[in-house]
Amino acid sequence: MKRQVLRMAAVLLLAVLLGSLLIGTAVAQGSTKRVGLVVRFGDGTQHLEVVTVPANATALDVLNASALDVETKDYGGGFVALCRINAFGCPANDCFCQAESWAFWLLNASGTDWDMAPTGIAAYTPADREVIGFSWTGWDASWNPLVKPPVYTFEQLQPPAEVPEPATLALLGSGLLALGGYVGLRRRAR
Repeated sequence: MKRQVLRMAAVLLLAVLLGSLLIGTAVAQGSTKRVGLVVRFGDGTQHLEVVTVPANATALDVLNASALDVETKDYGGGFVALCRINAFGCPANDCFCQAESWAFWLLNASGTDWDMAPTGIAAYTPADREVIGFSWTGWDASWNPLVKPPVYTFEQLQPPAEVPEPATLALLGSGLLALGGYVGLRRRAR
């Protein structure tokens, strides 16, 4: 009878630990989003990244959270200009020093082409798994950009799925706890 109570307690403890792990993971995932980032530099090289940011992050926040070195200029009124990414562009104190500048793009719904963003980087809030792009480009007489970034869907950008480290540790810990409980029960049974 005592062994049955101990086994039931061990199973209940394991169920509670696994349940809290699943709930904690779901809550943690709900407060962030992942955004695909595609950048085409002036020399034709590209930068591809999936950036994890808070759920309410703007395109500017995505750039700042990325592995890129970004310089911007806040002109006020919600207009933030993208001056430089890594070595391409102009310093923030002279953001439009060249005929070329950074164009901001959104991957269309079918994932086959880029559309110009309808707002600036500080005003646009990308959705989870959306892909945003930037290209260093010249402009035609009607101010249409001449160069687009290469097309990559979110699925093409994302690395293989990994188990988040806290969840892995919690799962390992609960497994070790259950194993320890089992060994303890076996020893007492002898």
